[in-house]
Formats: sequence, C-alpha cells, structure tokens
Amino acid sequence: MRSPKLPRSAPIPWPAEVDPDHVRQATSGLIAHVSGRVDPGGAIREECRSRVLETALALTLMTRTGVNSPARDSALAFLKAHLDTSQEFDRVLATLAVARAADRASAGDADLIDKLTDALLGAAPEFISARRRRMLYAVLSVLGCPLPPGVVPGTDERAPTDPIHSWAAVQQASVTLILASATGVSNGAGDAALRTLTSLRPAATVWEGYVLLDLLSLHALAGVPGQEATVRGGLETLLRHQRADGGFPFVLEMRNWCTSTAAIALTAAGAAPDVPLAMAKMLAAHQVDDSRRSLCRSLSRGATLGGGWSIGPDVAQNDVDCTSCVLELLHEIDPVAYGGTVRRGVDALLAVQGADGGFPTYVAGASSEPCMTAAAVNALAPHAETAPARERALAFLADSQLPDGGFEPGWSRSRLHTMFRARLAACTADPRDRRTAGVAERIERSVYDTQNTDGGWGMQPGDPSDDISTAYGLITLCYGADARPVGRALSWLLARQRADGGYGGPPDMVGPRPFSYHLPVLTDIPVLLAFGHVRSRVQGAAARLQGVA
Repeated sequence: MRSPKLPRSAPIPWPAEVDPDHVRQATSGLIAHVSGRVDPGGAIREECRSRVLETALALTLMTRTGVNSPARDSALAFLKAHLDTSQEFDRVLATLAVARAADRASAGDADLIDKLTDALLGAAPEFISARRRRMLYAVLSVLGCPLPPGVVPGTDERAPTDPIHSWAAVQQASVTLILASATGVSNGAGDAALRTLTSLRPAATVWEGYVLLDLLSLHALAGVPGQEATVRGGLETLLRHQRADGGFPFVLEMRNWCTSTAAIALTAAGAAPDVPLAMAKMLAAHQVDDSRRSLCRSLSRGATLGGGWSIGPDVAQNDVDCTSCVLELLHEIDPVAYGGTVRRGVDALLAVQGADGGFPTYVAGASSEPCMTAAAVNALAPHAETAPARERALAFLADSQLPDGGFEPGWSRSRLHTMFRARLAACTADPRDRRTAGVAERIERSVYDTQNTDGGWGMQPGDPSDDISTAYGLITLCYGADARPVGRALSWLLARQRADGGYGGPPDMVGPRPFSYHLPVLTDIPVLLAFGHVRSRVQGAAARLQGVA
C-alpha cells in the first residue's frame, strides 16, 4: 500500500487548482483524527458496527430457544428500524426475522430470494459462488424460507476435501447441518460437520471472534437432538457481545488489520514517528495461543499460512492481506530491528504462492486472487531474493486482468480497491517487463475514463462518488502523468472532510464476501493513504506539505 521506492514514472506537476495550504491542513487534521484512535499500546481497537445479517440470525436463535429478555427486545428494535432500508437483502432479512419473532408465517418469496441471491453472488468471486449460494439458502432456511429442490442434500453426501481455510470449513459444516436438518437427511457429511462444530466449544466462546460463524454454528446445532445445553450456553456467551444499538457485528474486532493499514497511512502522510513506531512494536509482538493455532490448523484443509498475521490478536487464522500489510510496515519502520520477524513473514507468504504464480487469501492450494497477489508483491518488493516469485505473481495479474482494466471482485465492494493495489505492484516490475507495463496502462486508462464529473469515483462505474473509492482512484492516478484528474480528485476529497478531520460515506470492505461491514476508521485510512501518495508522487509536494504532523 505504501508508495514504491522506485516508481517507473516521473512525478506529476502540482495541480494548479489545489491550494497546498488546504492539503496541508486537511492532512494534519486527518493525521490527528486517526492518531487519536491509537491506544497507549499502539493498537486501534475500534469495534465493528452492527449488521442486519447477524442480528437477524441472533433474534431468530432467541426465538427458536424461547428467550424473552431485554436483549431480544433490543435486537427486535434494531431490525424493525431496518424494515424500510434501501438495501434490499437487509430489508428481506429484517422482515423475515421480525415475522418469525412474532410467530407469523414466512414472508419469503422464492422468486425474490432467487433474484437477491443471484444479485449478491454477482459481487463475489466466481470460485466461491457455489459455497456462498448454499450459505445464503441456509440462512434463509433458518429464517423460515423453503429450500429450492436443488439444494436438498443426498443421503450419500460425504465431507468435502478441497483446500479450504478453517473459517470456510466451519461455515461449510454449519451449512451442511442446517440443510440436513431442514430436509431430514442424514449422511456422512452431516456426521463430519457435527464433529467439526463441537470441536469449537461453542458454549464457551465466540470462536475466532467471528460472530457470523458462531451464529451459523449455533443454528446448526439447534437442529441436532442432544445439543440444547450447548446452544443455550453459546447464546449466553454471544449476548455478552451485543452492541448498544441492539445489533450484532460481523466480527468482534480487527485490531491488526486496522492498526497495520493505519500505520502505513500515517507514515506515508508524514506523521510524527512516535505513533507508527508504537503500532509497529505492537504488531511485531503478535502471538496467538498454541491451542487456538492448533485447532485452526486441524480444521483447515491445506497448508495454513504460518508465521504471518491475522486480523486480530485473538484470531489464529492468518491471511495474506494482513501479513502483507504488516510486512510493509515493519520493513518501512525498521528493517534491521524487525529483520528476523520480516524474514519469517516473507517465508510464510512464499510458502502459499500457487503454481499459477498467484496468492490465495488463506491456505496453500486454494484459488489465487488478484488482490491478494498484488498485496503480496508489494510486501515482497524490498526483498531482492523474491524477484522470481514476484515475476510469476505479476504474470498472474496480467493473466487475471479483465478487458475493462479491472479484476474480479476481491475483499472490497469498490472495483478500484484491487486496481490501485495492482497499480502499485506494477511499479515494482523490471523496467523491461512490457506485459506488466500494459497492465498498468490499462488500469490507469480505466480509472481515468470512469472518474465522475464531480472529480470522484463510485464503487462501480456510474455510482455516486464516495470517499473510499475516490481515495483509491486518486492513488492510482498519482502514478500516471496527468495532473488534472489528480487535482479534481483532491478537490473532491478536500471538500468532503468533516469538522473532526475524518471522512464518511459507505463502507467498502466485505466479509464474508460479498457482505459489507463497517469500522469507521477503515474509511479514514484510505483517504489518509491517498494524501500520503500525493505527498510522495506530486512534484514539490513534500516541500509544500512540510509540517503536516
């Protein structure tokens, strides 16, 4: 994510229409706003906001188990407030859960559900579509909708064996049991799924802090005779994490992800070094309990990413994205002091690179993804010995680029997220690599052509401009040659800054794909990162923006 040390293009001129003093003030305000979220230990501990999906499942679990309490009333009120939301899928989920809580007949309409499911899956990578479709049908079944005939499991169904990470394995097990209970089918896959779910100790913990998985697991066990005490205990544990608004989040927190990306942005934007230093120290000390790590490995099918980083200190499942960002940060902060830690992380990344040259998100052998591949290239770039691996990864990006210059959906609703990271990865290529140069040119042309008339970008071409997508677009065009679109994008962002120095607008991060989640700091970070790239790539910007911290 940071600015490449040796970009392959000349700096662009300062945009004539942009006042450097305004950029300096905006950057200083945003640095103060983000730095203020960092605790004395160097961590950003911001809570994930409530979501309709988890809250609908939680209310329905309370309904299934006969819970009548203030917690149930609060969840019901949260969902009633979303009955008229403009988000169609959320509206359907809220309507179904509220109807079931009132013991009314299901409001589910098969045609509508199929339409919604198809629309959602269109925003997710193709390789997860079959798995995600089953999950969506399982969720809707729990909420009272009938299953389509093609979803009924067979009596000879066995546990799958394809490479998959621990979270997906638990999701798969939960869905298998939910569908089996809904159809009265018993098979080997269900037996294996029950063993998987009971190994998580669901009565005592929200495993991996992953609330959605916890809810799916408890609903799955609620359909199994003899699991009543486990479900009651699990619900009691879950209710300790209900938010003040009555809802439930996707995950409990994402400390490592927020901290690493914020620290990269603070450093790029010229913040005083004390806060990023503390953040790097916290991340370098990241350790996970051996029992959690062992369970994660046993549930995964395929070699896990060992020696890397996860989204938070209480999460065992490492991923390429978090690992890449932490490696970028540690190398930037102090490549000598953190040399051993960085070396282990580099080795961890290289161990999961696919035969196609790309990188998956979680485990070796899983499908390679463009965004994760770009992330890994950027993390590996300072290490000369990784050049062959990076060349293969850049070739994968070239093979994966779509005709419009973009890539398949990744971990963001914004088309520009993977594009800006791939553009940065292209900066690390050998100057003689004409194929990667072509990838960069197509990215820049597409971003330039899709800029809105107001100077910003939306999540998808034609969408209204939003803060996050505009930051991604601005970063991308900082590596072009034209100052005009950069100036227009900067002007749009400068006009959007709030009085507290922060930014707003719709969230872009998704998990599990394609469901968006919201931590407010993840809106501020891309904009601060964009200001940092302007500081690095616009001619004379470093001098003009002195004293921003």
